[in-house]
Formats: sequence, C-alpha cells, structure tokens
Amino acid sequence: MTQWADDVTALNTTEPPPLTFSRWVAGVISRWRIIMAGIVAIALLAVAALFLIPPIYTANAAFVTNSSSPSVNLGSAMSGLRGGMGGFASQLGLGRAADPSESPKFYTQLIGSRELRTRLLQTRFADPRTAAPGDSVRLLDLLRIKNKDLERRQELALKALAQSMRTTHDEETNLVTLKVTTEWRHLSAAVANRTLDLLTEFNREQRSSRARSKRDFLDRRTAFARSELTTAEMRHRAFSEQNRSWKSSPTLALLEETLQRDVDRAADLYLALQQQLETARIEEVNDAALITVVDSSVPPRKAAWPRYGVLTVSTVMAGTLVGTMLAGILVILADWRARNPGSASQLGGTVRDARREIGGALTGRGRAPAKPPNERSIGGL
Repeated sequence: MTQWADDVTALNTTEPPPLTFSRWVAGVISRWRIIMAGIVAIALLAVAALFLIPPIYTANAAFVTNSSSPSVNLGSAMSGLRGGMGGFASQLGLGRAADPSESPKFYTQLIGSRELRTRLLQTRFADPRTAAPGDSVRLLDLLRIKNKDLERRQELALKALAQSMRTTHDEETNLVTLKVTTEWRHLSAAVANRTLDLLTEFNREQRSSRARSKRDFLDRRTAFARSELTTAEMRHRAFSEQNRSWKSSPTLALLEETLQRDVDRAADLYLALQQQLETARIEEVNDAALITVVDSSVPPRKAAWPRYGVLTVSTVMAGTLVGTMLAGILVILADWRARNPGSASQLGGTVRDARREIGGALTGRGRAPAKPPNERSIGGL
C-alpha cells in the first residue's frame, strides 16, 4: 500500500516534457477553432468597414513640361563680336541659362503649394450629391469639414486635399503624373483637370510678369546704349573734321583707332540689346503653353476602394495570423500551468477575486451596508 502511494506521488510530481516547436505547432493545430474564430472576427471587421467607409475613386492625369520659346542669348549672339562683348554681356546677366521653373520637380512642388490648392478649394464643381445638372458647389464644401473657425476650416481642408493628391515626376522624360482620389469618380477627374488648368494659368501669369520686367530693363539699357553710341559717333566725327590729315601722324592715327573702337563697341552692344528687346516684346505677348497634356483625366470606372479580391485575401491572412497568435499564446500558457500548478492556481484565484471585486463595484453590491447612527457595538454594552 505504501509502495502504491509512492508510485502515485512520483507520477504526480513528474515534470512534463519540454515545449518544443513541434509540440507547439500541434497544440496550435488542435485549437483550430480559435483560428477560425479569428478569421470570422476579422471578416466581421472587414464587412463593417465596407459599410462605414464609402468607395473612393482615383483619377490620373499626366503632362510634360516644355521649355519656353528660345530667345536670343545675348552672350552667344555677341560671342563672335569684336572686343570680347560676349564676356561683357555675361557680366550684365543677359545670358540665358536653364530655368528651374520649367523642371518637373518645380511643377510637383507647385501642385503642392498652398496658393494653388487654395484656388482649387475655391473652385466650383458640379455637385456629385445631386442629379441636377446645373448645381455646383465649392470643393471646400464637398470635403465636409465642419468647423466654425473659417481659417481653421481652410487649414483642415488644405491638409485633406494634400492627402487626396499625389504627384510623381521623371527627370529624364519631364513627365509629371497626378493622381486625385475622392468619393466620386466624376469629381476626381474634374479636380485633376482643373489642376492642369491652374498650372497653365500660373505659367501665363508668371511668364508675362517676368517678360514685362525684362522688357522694362532692356528698354532702359537700350536707351542708355543708344546714348553712348551717339556720343561715341559724335566724338569720332568731331575728330575727323578737326584732323583731316590724321593718317600722316602716328599719334593721331592711334587716337582715331581708339575712337573707332569705342564706336564699334557701342554699336555692337546697342544692336545686341535691341535684338534682345524685340525678343522680350514677343515673349510678353506669347501665350503658348509651357506644359503639354499627355493624358487628360477621365472618370474611372473601377473604385480604388473596396477591392474585393484584395480584401478577401487580406482578411483570411490577417484572421489566420491573429488566430494563430492567440492559439500559440494559449499553448504556452497551458504548458506553464502544467509546470507550475501552484502558481497557476494562485494566479487563477487572484484573478477571480479581482473580477468579483470589480463586478461588485460596478453593480454597487460590493460595498458594505452602513450602520445606523444609534447602533452600538457589542463591546460598548
């Protein structure tokens, strides 16, 4: 009898085998119902997202940046002139270099600028919420941002618009791609096309302003160069009238050569400035577009959200992952309980007590009843 009791005690105190990966996998597979519950829970969340999140549509547009009409480079035009006038023109800053405002990166940053997006928010579009063809509404109102502070509302609208617009560019091909995402497919296309129109308007305004400033500068420089040329010609004429036999005198011949060189230099500068002025006048009235639209935006037929195939695969994968993690945690806890029965029992009792106290506090049953004021304890009798 004593030997049998010792054998039972030895069996009860035998330590369970270690938890290996194969035992863990087996334990997870044996809890397949938990994995299925995880898939069902994630599926319910996906269905709720389908009802709570409205469909969204992404419209695409693309354009290529162009260089402005080539004007005469004063430094190049005068590079073959006498007296090193090309270097003198370069010092005047009249040579033409590559314009950074014609690069694809500039247009990408311009689309993200506050000024352009503010104009876009104030643009009126056909109201997609109604079937009436004549109804229009500002894009700011379509974003449905509710805030009594107008400035704060504008700021929030700019942030929302920044999140719905994405631009990419290619430095080699000068191609800029614009993507606009909204809840309505026709609105997405309209916003993308309106953005291209605003870029064209900006180009015309800026080019006209720069050409006007350049023409004013060249007007002043050309008038000054004409005055210098007239002065040089008058000095040369006066010298020729006073010294008709200057060729026979080396000193007078050297002076005449100097005066003639001044006339030639002034004439070259005046002609180059005059040519540049005519080009600036042409650029001032030039309304050629600096961007070429490759793809105008059209309303997309398929929504960017939801994508049912992607959503189904993602739901199964996420549900399987969540269920597997939960089942794996339960396997580890079961192994810990088997190895530490005393600690597990103590932890379970602590948890039950805590749940009882919390439940009593919530229902009001955990508080002791108050004693009446006239009730005395037994020790006071």
